[in-house]
Amino acid sequence: MKENTGKSKYVMLGMLALTPQTGYTIKKWLENEYSHFWQESYGQIYPTLRKLVEEGLAVSSHNSEHGNGRGQIIYTITEAGKKELSDWLLKAPEIEKFRYEILLKISFGDNTTKEVLLGHLDEFIKRNEKLLKDMNGYMEEMDGAKGQNFDCTYSKLTALCGIHLYSAMKAWAIEAKGIISSKGEKNHEAKNT
Repeated sequence: MKENTGKSKYVMLGMLALTPQTGYTIKKWLENEYSHFWQESYGQIYPTLRKLVEEGLAVSSHNSEHGNGRGQIIYTITEAGKKELSDWLLKAPEIEKFRYEILLKISFGDNTTKEVLLGHLDEFIKRNEKLLKDMNGYMEEMDGAKGQNFDCTYSKLTALCGIHLYSAMKAWAIEAKGIISSKGEKNHEAKNT
């Protein structure tokens, strides 16, 4: 389960400010557009939406035109919800938490072999290449949405950040591989006996 940062309320309000949505469309949007920079627990979506309705920050309505005949609950932001979102947007963002397990493993590199570290870096490069491909795909999708009366400027900026971040991480990993490869192999076995 993802860490609950207390920001779920604002994630939902921000998404509802774009357009009325169901819990399912919010989940899909989180998976597709936000997952590269924000992790949100899917188990928090419906409880958070219910709480927004209780607090008067959103309203819910039943729509029987969509889905499998059972209908769907559509959530729409209220004026109070827009004010709450606006107030939150005025506050300075919290300092980002930077956690990369690969950096921990590299920092403890004296305790393993060069091959193990190079293997980790190869996987890290592949992962960042995939993420770069995803970000470029999002950029293309958003360029394709231009004629649909939907402004993608700010969404494109988050994808652009991902492109820069994943490009930098890939470049670092390639450079790190070169440094590790040129480093004399420490006799790990002799060190531990």
